[in-house]
Amino acid sequence: MRLSSSLCARPGHGLKMKEIRVGLIGCGNIGGFHCRVLEEVENAKLVAVADPNAALTSALEQKYGCRAFGDYKDMLAWGEVDLVSVCLPPALHFEAVEAAAKAGIHVLVEKPLDVSPQSADRMIAVCQNAGVKLGAVSQHRFDPAIRALSDLINRGALGRLMMGTVHVIWYRDPAYYETGGGWRGLKANQGGVLMSQATHYIDLLQYLMGGVDSVSAVCETLLHNIEAEDTGLALLRFKNGAIGSIEATTMAYPGLMAELNIYAENATICVRNDSLAFYESKTGKIAELDALLAQKREVEAAVADPLALDTAGHRAQYLDMISAIFEDRDPVLDGAQGRQPLALIDAIHRASEQGTWIKVD
Repeated sequence: MRLSSSLCARPGHGLKMKEIRVGLIGCGNIGGFHCRVLEEVENAKLVAVADPNAALTSALEQKYGCRAFGDYKDMLAWGEVDLVSVCLPPALHFEAVEAAAKAGIHVLVEKPLDVSPQSADRMIAVCQNAGVKLGAVSQHRFDPAIRALSDLINRGALGRLMMGTVHVIWYRDPAYYETGGGWRGLKANQGGVLMSQATHYIDLLQYLMGGVDSVSAVCETLLHNIEAEDTGLALLRFKNGAIGSIEATTMAYPGLMAELNIYAENATICVRNDSLAFYESKTGKIAELDALLAQKREVEAAVADPLALDTAGHRAQYLDMISAIFEDRDPVLDGAQGRQPLALIDAIHRASEQGTWIKVD
């Protein structure tokens, strides 16, 4: 591997080894999870964390042997970071990404990429102009079931895609929305179920089905005392002529599942809670899917516990991001990829508000 030109060109950087020094911006729940992931990533070293909450940064500093900053701008000016992971509330993403880009530092952003497609466009432009890599977290695209399904679709092995559906039937208690700094459930932070909980499966649906042309939707707040929706239903027309639906909620006690179904000309496939749950094919057995079923593991905890996360997907995403930096290429999940689910959810919200079909930008 070779170092990216932008990374090598930074004055006084002095990076000579094949290791990326990572700084974390935002030390809440998902930030702490990123720290755990980075322990398992080859060629990555967590060197700094930044958050105004000194108790959070101090705990991570002691646990991981990194440097703690109260202000991420001080961390960026430190000059010892090659890549930052932004784990802030969504409305704060752009400012942090812009600051990192201006410092010549590559950026990986937790979902959602931003709060609107227009703001995402600004973020993409800022990173392009600065010559830094922008990665958007969508770790489930690296799941074995999704990789196998994507390959089968691309090979035409399933025949024509006819319908795709997503069901994210979860539960979050009132305390969930009252913690985390108070941003959850706020419209300004895209704190509704579609963006906060269902965004990964929505991304997988549009990714596998080839993009969404238009949507019709109803979004409501049925249980929780929050601004944003806790329940959303959408009908989809895909660009390839297929149809589909999205059903998402955080009011279904005690929480059931996250599920993606693909109905194709020659097969039906169900991915549930991040693993292949079922498939049936008109054309006989599919070896790669049989292998996945043989290795099937239950991942039910994430339905009720937002912190019960497997590290494999994030680990794979970090490895790709690091390779992109060394090879001077775009990451597999770049800013444009991160914008896609954001644009779809934005269209769903507008379709619900206007009571009509809306084209996806």
